[in-house]
Amino acid sequence: MGPTMRYRSTRRRAAGLVVLALTISFAMFGATNAYAITRVTVLARAQVRVDRPVTYSQTGPYYAGYRRDCSGYASMAWATGTSWATASFYHVTHSIPTTQLAPGDALLKKGYHIRIFYGWVDDAHTQYVAYESSNGKVAGSVIHRIADDLAFGYKPTRYNRISGSVVSSNLLKNGSFDVWARSLDTWRAQPVWWTFAGSRDATLTAQRHDLVKATYNSVQLINPSTSALSFTDMSQEVTVTPETTYTASVWVRTASSPTGVEMHVDYRDATGRALAGKRSIGAASTINGSAFRMLSTTAVSPAGAVRARVTVRLAGGTTAISTTQTVSGTSAVFDEISLVRPQATISIRAGATTSYIGRAVSLGGSVTPTLAIGTAAVIYVRRPGAGWVRVSSRTICASNGGAVWTYLYRFGKGSRKGVYGFRAEVPAFSACPGWLGSGMSSTVSVTLK
Repeated sequence: MGPTMRYRSTRRRAAGLVVLALTISFAMFGATNAYAITRVTVLARAQVRVDRPVTYSQTGPYYAGYRRDCSGYASMAWATGTSWATASFYHVTHSIPTTQLAPGDALLKKGYHIRIFYGWVDDAHTQYVAYESSNGKVAGSVIHRIADDLAFGYKPTRYNRISGSVVSSNLLKNGSFDVWARSLDTWRAQPVWWTFAGSRDATLTAQRHDLVKATYNSVQLINPSTSALSFTDMSQEVTVTPETTYTASVWVRTASSPTGVEMHVDYRDATGRALAGKRSIGAASTINGSAFRMLSTTAVSPAGAVRARVTVRLAGGTTAISTTQTVSGTSAVFDEISLVRPQATISIRAGATTSYIGRAVSLGGSVTPTLAIGTAAVIYVRRPGAGWVRVSSRTICASNGGAVWTYLYRFGKGSRKGVYGFRAEVPAFSACPGWLGSGMSSTVSVTLK
């Protein structure tokens, strides 16, 4: 429950207790109350308080300049510059329809509680994951039912200064395993959006902080079976585009035999029928217990494919799980798992390395994929003593079975002599489903004499 106005003077006194290291930590996110904050930054700030972890308190000491209650948590995630109360958030937020909820928004019940919205758990949007700080608990992630919250009086809410969207080249959600949430039906937290095969007795998972590839968390799978033919699975299914190349990868570390570690990509049609699949085996990737190694596989989705299931499998066997204990089964630590679409690319070349006032230099290059034909390439120039600016967009055309673009840049009488830089971009385009846009070329230079 948010504090009343009587805590304001306490808040001012406690603000001076912020630890310098935490101040530096949040400086990395580059957000203050004077500027808009991106949704990615909001989620990153919220996750930091989960990873510490930080306990709930309405009185202090403060955490990074904000109260440690629910509204202080939301204020910190949004970088409002001060700790608002659930009854006063109307100064910096506004209500939105439930259908517009996006990562970094919130569910707010005035005078009672506020949660940061992370994302929908299911396609039907019946459940969602929230970052929240509740009385007597540490900040964490919890799965809630949206219908129950709306009936109880929660309002979908948006911070006035939030901007942007959460876009990732990785189609898999929570691929870094940073978000572990418990549902209202279970006490045990699990990595959200991942499905684990078998019962809890047969499929053992553990959250690891000591062995990680990139961020703060990883997941350890333990297969307690003595049989090498017994598998435990961790999987996620996502929407894909047919006849598109996808690359699946995961970072693995295991002291067990790598033979039991596998990664599968299986494509399905709209009815759920299996169309094609591909797997990669740990034994072929020199996986060991000394460091994380990548296990990857690349596969083209067949015609008619609309869904792909990415699965990590672990066989049984015998392994040591500590220096003093041995159990039947195998174990492995997984992190940074992804399914990535191909990236659109664009090249650039110049017809000359030098030019003169009144003359022009020809620019051009090729584009992948050819589906980009008919869309536009964007050209940028960096003039002497200035930054990059957009100067033109040119239609991508067909040529000798490929896709190309051309542009003629003219140096007028007012052009400043010196070195000019040029580059081109393939922005995001709907004409190329299954491909990532915003591919940027390298830079070419032309000296104006």
